[in-house]
Amino acid sequence: MLILRVLMLSGVCAVGEAPSLENAMPVRVVGPWSISVGPGTIVVNDEEVSLPEGITLEIEPSGIIPVRDEAYASVPVFNEKAGGWCKGAKLRKLITEECTATDALVAKSLRIKPSEGDVAAYTLGTDYVMDGFWGTFGRLAGSTIGAQQEVFVDYDYSPCRLDSVVVDKAGHVRLLKGTPDLGVVLPPEPAAGERAIVNIWVASRLGKLSEENLFPIEFREPAEPAVGPSAAERFLPKTLGKLRAGEPVTIVAWGDSVTNGGGVGARTEQWYQQQFEVLLKARFPQAPITMLTAAWPGGSSRTYMQAPPGGERDFVRDVLEPKPDLVTIEFVNDAYLDEEGTMAHYAKILDHLQGVGAEVVLITPHLVRPDWLRVNTLKVDADPRPYVKGLRRFAGENGLALADASTEWCGLWRKGIPYVTLLANSINHPDVRGHAIFAQVLMGLFPEK
Repeated sequence: MLILRVLMLSGVCAVGEAPSLENAMPVRVVGPWSISVGPGTIVVNDEEVSLPEGITLEIEPSGIIPVRDEAYASVPVFNEKAGGWCKGAKLRKLITEECTATDALVAKSLRIKPSEGDVAAYTLGTDYVMDGFWGTFGRLAGSTIGAQQEVFVDYDYSPCRLDSVVVDKAGHVRLLKGTPDLGVVLPPEPAAGERAIVNIWVASRLGKLSEENLFPIEFREPAEPAVGPSAAERFLPKTLGKLRAGEPVTIVAWGDSVTNGGGVGARTEQWYQQQFEVLLKARFPQAPITMLTAAWPGGSSRTYMQAPPGGERDFVRDVLEPKPDLVTIEFVNDAYLDEEGTMAHYAKILDHLQGVGAEVVLITPHLVRPDWLRVNTLKVDADPRPYVKGLRRFAGENGLALADASTEWCGLWRKGIPYVTLLANSINHPDVRGHAIFAQVLMGLFPEK
């Protein structure tokens, strides 16, 4: 199935696995671009493999890719007040979905010219302005660059890369170089009989390696089956009862751009709620399931509820009038709320949903770019957002089901995956692997039998 294949390729372990007693292979930085792996013992294909001595490997530094004579039919006026990714024209090689990758541009390399080739360039600060961090540029009012004038742009940029150290059952160790990219960055795939033991995150324009760039993979064994009633049996008895009885069930996935497919676009079969529907139908094949989507890209739950009736988004029409059995709520855009604000606002939401007889699943959001989280690491063990704390508290105090995607995202680094490599737009849109995490935490609420 799609979800399992995606998670296996990404190195993400299935939701519900428990930590194993088997530790990650020791790894450390021993030079600007050198790492040492081992000594240690791991299991490869059910066979114990020992590395009696540490092995030193050389990592290739971040690369620089030149772009020359990139043509733009016109240049918009630079908008200093806009978000960095939309202040002006986007350098095309830096585009990640609707945004741009940050800190990838070699800013001093940017040259904007009236024609191709090695010609005199326009003047920064007089003719145009740039946001070097986001890789966008625009003309200034009064510039010699005309409103409809074609320009040509030269620049250099540095992609990211995720390398892997793998070992086979004979104890042979080798380094696999990942494919340089921006936004979604995938680890290389080991050959048959090999196991990845550490991933190395080579970020754009990285000067040298540090421990922050090392992602040892903590191997896990399947967890023992949970004892006691499932979350659905405790918090979603009406929905679960209908599923077990083979009765029709209506689910509304209510959310923002992520629920609208942000990160995977028009491929609706990859949207998390569609993946969830496929899994739910497989577990309860006798029950007709209708999955409805009520989503507002860029919106929050508050703006959705306050939208004028009859418009493109209408909370009553989209969420309440279908009389859903179950409403799942995903709003990373609600993360502006503090803990107490979350408690108060979601109490109003719950009143509306329970008023039409709907059961509720709160979904904690995925991780977004580190500066938006106000952290300086990709190894995030605990979600720092008060909103997430508020959601967990609200679920606990009101007896609601909680699909805790945030915890799974916080565990990615221990599985060798820098979480930013799942952000398709480099900001806050999860790729298909990220959507799969949402689907699996939702599915984890329901008993297997």
